[in-house]
Amino acid sequence: MKKLIFILSLLLMALPTIAGNKSDKYKVTCTLTDGTVIEGYCSIASTARLISPVYDLKISNTYKGKARKYTSEEVKRIVYTSTLNDSLPLIYESVKAQRNMPNQLNKDPKPYKKPVFLQLIYEGKNIKGYKTLTTDYTVNMSGTNVNYIFQYYYLKKGDEIAKSYWLGRKGLVLIMKKDIKLYFREFPKLVEMVDKKEIKTKHLRKNPEMVLPLMDKFYVPEK
Repeated sequence: MKKLIFILSLLLMALPTIAGNKSDKYKVTCTLTDGTVIEGYCSIASTARLISPVYDLKISNTYKGKARKYTSEEVKRIVYTSTLNDSLPLIYESVKAQRNMPNQLNKDPKPYKKPVFLQLIYEGKNIKGYKTLTTDYTVNMSGTNVNYIFQYYYLKKGDEIAKSYWLGRKGLVLIMKKDIKLYFREFPKLVEMVDKKEIKTKHLRKNPEMVLPLMDKFYVPEK
């Protein structure tokens, strides 16, 4: 009996810690476009995934408290504080971004009408890299399959619109060398690496983020 009471006491003592750990997944620091910094709890946990386009997020002062909606035009950056010690902290930024990938018929796709929240995956001196989950539809004889895949972006210093350079489709999807050269056309040295077969489709399939440090290194300001 005493042993049972002791175990129950330990469980009761652990409850606040368990609740605290759960709330940590929602705790954020939010920087608004006017420079104001607020701390609170986002309606979306750090373990969840945002599927584009996301134009607004809800933030409350307390865990599960009354939340206020913040639009992508009001927010500049959201940092999940529980991930700050991770090798790659979870950060979302509000960005003007192309809706689709460029192709030979449309080399400069239009951006979303409003900024969207993208996950920051690289922050260099000249380049920022982002990714987001997006919906991909595959049509076959049995019908239409819906898949969620990552779309990757780069944003050059001084630019207003993030440009899409890779779509993480799985399976046997044909991507030609001329397409990759189109994605990297703003970086002649990257195009040269594609021509020399130093960068191949298989490399990008395995790690689409590998080119972001190279973009940062090869960046040349526009005259």
